[in-house]
Amino acid sequence: MLQLLATNMLSSCRKSFLFYSLLLAIFLSGCSLLPNRIKTAEKLLDTNPDSTLRILKSIESVSTLSNSERALYGILLFEALDKATQTLGPDSIINYSIEYYQTKKDKEKLPLCLYYKARLYKSVQQFESSTNMYLHALDYLKDGENFVLIAKIYSDLGYICNFQHDYNRAREKYQLSAQFFNEAKMPIEANYRLLNIGTTYRNEKNYKVALGNFRKVLNSTSDSMLLGATFQEIGVVYYLLGKSDSATFYLRKSLSYPYKQDDYSIRTYVFADYWFNTEKYDSAYFYADKALKYPSNFFTKRECFRILANTSYLQGDYKGMAGYMTSFQACTDSLRTIEAQTKTTVLEDIHQSNVVAGKNKRNFFIAGGLLLVISVAGFFIFVKLRKRNKENESDLIQKSEELGQYQVQLTKKDNQLRNTLIQKIEDTRKMESAAYKKATVADRPLIEKRIFENSLHFSNWPKFKTLMDGTFNNIITNLETEYPQISKKEIMLCCLYLCDLSSPEMAVILDVQPTGVYKLKQRLATKMNLAGTKELNQLLDEKSVSNNR
Repeated sequence: MLQLLATNMLSSCRKSFLFYSLLLAIFLSGCSLLPNRIKTAEKLLDTNPDSTLRILKSIESVSTLSNSERALYGILLFEALDKATQTLGPDSIINYSIEYYQTKKDKEKLPLCLYYKARLYKSVQQFESSTNMYLHALDYLKDGENFVLIAKIYSDLGYICNFQHDYNRAREKYQLSAQFFNEAKMPIEANYRLLNIGTTYRNEKNYKVALGNFRKVLNSTSDSMLLGATFQEIGVVYYLLGKSDSATFYLRKSLSYPYKQDDYSIRTYVFADYWFNTEKYDSAYFYADKALKYPSNFFTKRECFRILANTSYLQGDYKGMAGYMTSFQACTDSLRTIEAQTKTTVLEDIHQSNVVAGKNKRNFFIAGGLLLVISVAGFFIFVKLRKRNKENESDLIQKSEELGQYQVQLTKKDNQLRNTLIQKIEDTRKMESAAYKKATVADRPLIEKRIFENSLHFSNWPKFKTLMDGTFNNIITNLETEYPQISKKEIMLCCLYLCDLSSPEMAVILDVQPTGVYKLKQRLATKMNLAGTKELNQLLDEKSVSNNR
């Protein structure tokens, strides 16, 4: 009996062991296949996003993935949802991808994550958070060549600006988006941006320019979806212009074309509004109700609920009217909340200021580090130079003494040259003293002129210039170079001042009245941008000795 019981227990243990071993093998096999499934999903993303979604959603436990696989999973899931025009989410998945790629400083995948997080915010009308995410993504894309992603970001920013009634800024964004789509060889998407630009003009009630843009799109594309959107916009413009026949023609035409996002709800809503205004309430109710069955924004929903509430009231359905009015008010409140958000323009300015501040902060730390390095290097250089200076201190002292002696000699030489010239004038004056005493008052100026001519040669400009330059350190040459606007007579006045001649003596040489000498000096000071004759005298004294120092 005991032997039979032991045999049964052993058999049971073997079965349990085999079961759990098989379960473990299946689990390990599944884990090993997960990376391959993610790679397959990545390959199918561009051609078949629906298949990518099915593969990704078949992964029951994302936590079993490695960190890199889990981060890639988040990007692939959001990109596949976006391509399949499905609701993005959950945000925890893309948040993990953002954190991972921020840690890895991956400038290729991180902006893509930020873009999809921005799209997630945009889909729930959180435009402030959405704009900030787009701007951060652009920071990483500035020097890259991911033209498609850059174009998509500018397109979404244009949408937000358009929604916020900032039409000029919206057109700037759409234009940038079109440029980058053209760089990426995607003309259909570039034409969509041209369509968007036309929409901004329509919103500004500049219908002529808007229609011009729409017709350019019609002439440059054969894409059925783009054509449908363009016919829709043309119909809306004609409707706003009150041209009912043209409006219904283009709107009916647009209904037969494929659509994306909220285009179809816009087409049917405009039809509903048209029928309501023409008092065909059954048709108005039909199209307004139909519009709500398709993806639509808050504005379209609000207007559809308005039409439904009014038609219900006119048809006596007060209970239905009350329900639609409640929905209408809810949409109105949502729109007010959205419109109260900070404008994209302000957010861009703040972001740019923060970027500049960040650069300044980095530059500050870099400058601080460089300053520290320079300070340390400077200290060692100072010590070395100090040592060298001590060794050469006696030589420096000797050279300083020699320089001092040289300066004394220069000063002495300057004084000797000046005194020699003045002595020459005095000697010439003594030689003419007898004639001067015998001369009449009228003849004395002529004798004085002869005295100065013999000693200074003022009537012979080259000879006078050589004498003055040699005596007063190139005074004439320097004045001619620095002040080309002054005349020879004014230069001569400067030289006569340095010769210690009196104003009457200067007047004789210059052929002016004694009072004219002062006026001449005043005009000269003005030409040389000096405050007065005192500053002129000081400048001449400095120039007569400074050039040899």
